Amino acid sequence: MIETPDPLSLTSKDAFANKTVIVTGGAGSIGRPLCIAFARAGANVVVNDFGSDANGVGSSTGPAGEVAEEIREMGYVAVADTHSVTEPEEIVKTAISFFGSIHVVINNAGIIHYAPFEKQSPDIIRKIFEVNALGAVSILHYAWPYFQAQKYGRVINFISDSIFGMPASTAYVLSRGAILGINRTLALEGKPYNITVNAVGPTSLSRMVVDLIHDIPPQMQEAMKNTYTGESNVPPILSLAHESNTVTGEFFNTGGYTVGRFVLGSVRPKQGCTTMIEAQKVIPQLFSSSCDVKEPLSIQDYLAFRASAG
Repeated sequence: MIETPDPLSLTSKDAFANKTVIVTGGAGSIGRPLCIAFARAGANVVVNDFGSDANGVGSSTGPAGEVAEEIREMGYVAVADTHSVTEPEEIVKTAISFFGSIHVVINNAGIIHYAPFEKQSPDIIRKIFEVNALGAVSILHYAWPYFQAQKYGRVINFISDSIFGMPASTAYVLSRGAILGINRTLALEGKPYNITVNAVGPTSLSRMVVDLIHDIPPQMQEAMKNTYTGESNVPPILSLAHESNTVTGEFFNTGGYTVGRFVLGSVRPKQGCTTMIEAQKVIPQLFSSSCDVKEPLSIQDYLAFRASAG
């Protein structure tokens, strides 16, 4: 069993000195310990939280303000920002107006709606996409010029293991899956400017997943709560956000003080599909364990791999 560390001290002192960090969803189960850890490591922290529920309903200035005040009472530096991530320019303005800089963006904010596909209206899908995907990209749009000018930036986007398929959550999976292509594309564009862009799929029994575990026996629920705490996702995120990190364009999964990697790959194409009958013969071959598989890092990598079809 892994010994649980002090949840408020997950990195070394001054590891983020003179850095300004925006954490969206900063009052949540992962956001709060992230904000505290960054602050304890010397960062100026913008605690952004709109204060809505897990479905994006309502708003409150309380959660962000409480976390920021908690950090200041510890003797560290933080400011609350209560704008929605659909107002991205205002969030970036908060960082610049208070601290004059921005170095790290943690796109943690997210909402969800559990319902069968036929009951997830286009309006619901649009709302979740605007927060989880478009909100994340829009914040980066306004932070990007500052990153480019200083030739430095660290971005952590949040995805989810639901991208492998999770019933009753079409809108959420769409929004998190959209980050896959965005993440790698921004990593390519950011590389000349020393901007790294990575994605993390965390595991935490937050308010967003309570509806998924109500049928699990109480003892198992308690064990999961003790293992998959918000704090248990923080160390890998801090590592990817640090100035020493050079990994970019990758996808990781965290939780329970573990870190793994999602793989986005391609099976080498098969030739000989000139008719439907030939395609019916070839398609099953693509599932063979003997297939050649590659992880393309760009569209150029993929096209070169595809051109070598056997």
